[in-house]
Amino acid sequence: MHREPTRPRKPETASYKYSFRLNEELNSRFNGLFCKAGSEQNRSRFIVKRIFGEEFVVVRRDPSKTQFVARLNDFYFQFQKLANNYNQIVKVINAHFSNIAIPHQIAALEQRTRELKAFSIEILNLVKKAAQ
Repeated sequence: MHREPTRPRKPETASYKYSFRLNEELNSRFNGLFCKAGSEQNRSRFIVKRIFGEEFVVVRRDPSKTQFVARLNDFYFQFQKLANNYNQIVKVINAHFSNIAIPHQIAALEQRTRELKAFSIEILNLVKKAAQ
């Protein structure tokens, strides 16, 4: 006897509809709560979650923080490029300079390294300040 494989059940569609009316004050409160929940929610899901006490997350977006994070990412990529260049410079120094010239080149590289360290500390301080 041949049996067909069991198909997964389709999720049950919502078939019960409710409607209600709000006065001006309650509507204002409702819209405030809905806005705090974020625009990712649709009104029906928001209402159901509130009625049944399900957890919902309020996501607040601060445009200045978004801009700060974008600038911080840019700094991070620049810093990565500098680190890559740093490694390439060390390889070139070791491959092409004499034992007499290497100490001078390394001294110049150490100065640039101190500058990079100061720059990275400044970035970290900005991040700490933004987190407060």
